[in-house]
Amino acid sequence: MVVNRGEDIGFTLQLIKSDGVNVEDDATVSYRIFDASGILVLVSEQSTVFNSTTKSYIDTLDVSVLWADQEVGSYLVVWSVSDTDDDFAPIYTEDLQISIDETKIDKILGLVHQNILIDETIYDDFGNLESARVRIYSDSASVGTNNNIISTYLITSESTECGKFTTWSQEEI
Repeated sequence: MVVNRGEDIGFTLQLIKSDGVNVEDDATVSYRIFDASGILVLVSEQSTVFNSTTKSYIDTLDVSVLWADQEVGSYLVVWSVSDTDDDFAPIYTEDLQISIDETKIDKILGLVHQNILIDETIYDDFGNLESARVRIYSDSASVGTNNNIISTYLITSESTECGKFTTWSQEEI
């Protein structure tokens, strides 16, 4: 499972019985998160609930509360299963990758002027920029087109004389 750093994590475990059709719906299922070595517990035991629509055990981990010091990297989710009607293993492990949202990185690169276009410019009587549109693109070939736009911003400013801004804002639109 791959999730973005700082975002809540949705966990799902489905227990299909040995007949290959029916699903275990009355088990006790919980999970913990360990470091990649499986030694250090980073998130203590969390309970799940059975969801009859998805026929699985689910939980959403609020990382801001339960894993505030989360870092980018590899981790292990260790599931504990008990009180089952069928012969399920008591422990299951799953790889968890915490990554950085690539869209956010692309926005940052755009805001430092990689693959951007500034257009729709308006200037005041002093020749200062009063407003403009800034578009950030995912690749250089798309700059100036309506393709692969990551984000669009509106720059607005006020000035009192040539080269003297009193305010400057750049807002995502």
